[in-house]
Amino acid sequence: MSELINAKLDDLDLEQRSIKAYGKGAKERRVYFGKNNYKCLNYWLSMREEVENVLDDTIFISQNGEKLKKRHLQHVVSRIQEKAGLEEVQVSPHVLRHTAATLAVQNGLDIFSLKRQFGWEQMRTALKYVHMSDKALQESYSNSSPMDNIE
Repeated sequence: MSELINAKLDDLDLEQRSIKAYGKGAKERRVYFGKNNYKCLNYWLSMREEVENVLDDTIFISQNGEKLKKRHLQHVVSRIQEKAGLEEVQVSPHVLRHTAATLAVQNGLDIFSLKRQFGWEQMRTALKYVHMSDKALQESYSNSSPMDNIE
């Protein structure tokens, strides 16, 4: 959540579809995003330009031009949760990050790239966030089985 609300316009590189993120201990890394996030960010930036009296250089600001606060972000997530009809499910920025990590692996991101993308120091941290389904494990292994790839 802190990385999101502290992200600055100067850290955004739309051409490379990436942003500089500052994790714990002010450690800097480059985080990459896909085409859909690119479209959403472009849309948001055009909306941001319409805000009068912008008071902050962060990417995400409130309607009155101030830096987005954690409480406001939590409120936005809660509103989206309600609209999606997910009141019975735990939804928070942390849960969304966990889900993003899990889905990235299910869509083919390797564990080393996951560790780097999410800014984790230890591989075991990345492993805690990843729950590979039996089907995904079966498919992954069938494509990489040493015995099946002997010529």
